Amino acid sequence: MKVTVSKEKGLLRLNGITKENIRSLLESKHSKDVFIPECKNGETWGARDLLKLDAWVLLRTYSPLTTIGYEIKCSRQDFEQDQKWTKYLDLCHLFYFVCPAGLIRATDLPSSVGIVWASKNKLHIKHKAERVNPDIEKLNGLLIYALMSRSKIVANMNEIASKIPKDKLVELKEVVEKANEKKELAYFIKGHVRDAFNRIMDIERGIADREADVKMFEEKLAKLGITWDSESHDWMNRTTIENEIDLIGKRIDWRTLNDMKNLANNLINVVAEIEEHRKRCSQEIIG
Repeated sequence: MKVTVSKEKGLLRLNGITKENIRSLLESKHSKDVFIPECKNGETWGARDLLKLDAWVLLRTYSPLTTIGYEIKCSRQDFEQDQKWTKYLDLCHLFYFVCPAGLIRATDLPSSVGIVWASKNKLHIKHKAERVNPDIEKLNGLLIYALMSRSKIVANMNEIASKIPKDKLVELKEVVEKANEKKELAYFIKGHVRDAFNRIMDIERGIADREADVKMFEEKLAKLGITWDSESHDWMNRTTIENEIDLIGKRIDWRTLNDMKNLANNLINVVAEIEEHRKRCSQEIIG
């Protein structure tokens, strides 16, 4: 299975899957069961050690009675820092971690805990959970919470015309999570744009420096009588430059070179005589 990794402001996401995507897939999977997202294990106010499962399911079967707990993880950091998930095992017969494909593997967990990998439109059981007996007292506390806080009593369950509306706090939390994701994405894009701009500016500065060097070289050639247009992309000018250099060599014959050498020697002698004269003058003044 191909895994695509993306990063949004330090948050690792696999295949671009969010917690809401996974929760929606679980809800579709258990459309005929009792499905409770953000399920708590007891009364909300004044309770100690309150726990909250990302989703809790009561299968519509009596043989045997089966409850399932789901914990959703969309980042490896969130999974590794979770220290309370073991307490969820007492609240259900089967417990699963649900995550983007590849985020959590069987070697990360005890064999009794199941793993479900999620794509954008499908759930795949990677490791099947082992059935255990939950703590009856704790399970009863969760069932009482579900009955009192998350259920709607109807005369005939087969005549339910519409889905029960989401809890207002759940809806508010989803709105906040989506806003945070958009904010993280904005930071991510802004950072990439800034990095790209800085790289382009560095390239432009390098090009400007090279253009200045080329212009300087062109001016030095002009002083030697060599004409070359650095802005022209016609590299046939190389032949012209070579011809100009050859002409310089031909213009200065051997006699002229010897005369220049003799002149240089004479200048050296003149400099030596001047220095000697200055030295004698200095001695006379001191004496």
